[in-house]
Amino acid sequence: MDIPDKFEALEQDSGSGSALSALQLPGSGTHYLAKGGAGEPVLLLRVQKRRVPRIPLGLRHVQVEFEVECAVSDGEAANGVITTMFCRAACDPTAPGLHALFIHALAGAVEGLPPNLTSGEVDGFFENAMELFRSFSTPAKSSVLGLWGELLVIAASPTPETLMTGWHVTPEQTFDFAFPCAHLEVKTTARQNRQHEFALAQLRQSTLPTFVASIIVEQSDAGENVYELANAIQQNLAMNNRAKLWRLVAESVGSDADGAGDIRFLRTAALNSLCFYDAAMLPAPEISLSYAQCISAVRFTLDLDQVPNILPIKQQEVWHMMSVD
Repeated sequence: MDIPDKFEALEQDSGSGSALSALQLPGSGTHYLAKGGAGEPVLLLRVQKRRVPRIPLGLRHVQVEFEVECAVSDGEAANGVITTMFCRAACDPTAPGLHALFIHALAGAVEGLPPNLTSGEVDGFFENAMELFRSFSTPAKSSVLGLWGELLVIAASPTPETLMTGWHVTPEQTFDFAFPCAHLEVKTTARQNRQHEFALAQLRQSTLPTFVASIIVEQSDAGENVYELANAIQQNLAMNNRAKLWRLVAESVGSDADGAGDIRFLRTAALNSLCFYDAAMLPAPEISLSYAQCISAVRFTLDLDQVPNILPIKQQEVWHMMSVD
């Protein structure tokens, strides 16, 4: 049973002042995840008392109190209860779609923390973590559909760790994945055919071999959302790539973060549809050299199913070119 499942089994805070039902998080064993009175996730980080108290931090979907004395239930404690000073961070109870992201991103980042945080350590933790939630007040940088497809490719690769190193730093970059020897662009559609929108630069302007991953998805309540797919990926990642994963997920969904949890696609069906193409073999508009200086940002729609004499290439060839085989 993973952390989200264990969280669901916790009892909500009754508000009676009794010890909180809490989940001991991986790592030092001194930090916890509890459930608030409205079912929201509450992160409890054990901290040292500050010389100068810090005022609470309030963002759009997260409230942080830096010194709160709490009692939590812990079966490993002498009397089953630990009462000490915690930094308490609670996710917005009115935004249930963000609860999974809060749990995955923040609870997952606790593993490398020391057992009793100094004021500097807890401030540093939240300076990094809050960047995730500041992203939720900005417009989405990519569609949930596109993000889901990129995550699927990472999950499908032989070594997700290596795919993560090549994943774009920002969603606006030309290619979704860039490696020293190749580029990979992921195109995802919910249509029945492989009709995708391309930028001309994605098919013609790279000096490196470029591949296109085409995915057809099927939306279903039985499927996985972007947070669940990212959580499955993070199990095989080092801490630095886990941080990159959740930062890019947050930046991508932006202010659509709450609703992103409601959009689910079937992973097996998408994996079965996954095909790779050599970008150099795909048709694209031709711009004559005499006009190349004054024409830019060309975009067009291409139906890969209608391109004559084009066959997918083997996945192993793509992984090999990206040095992930």
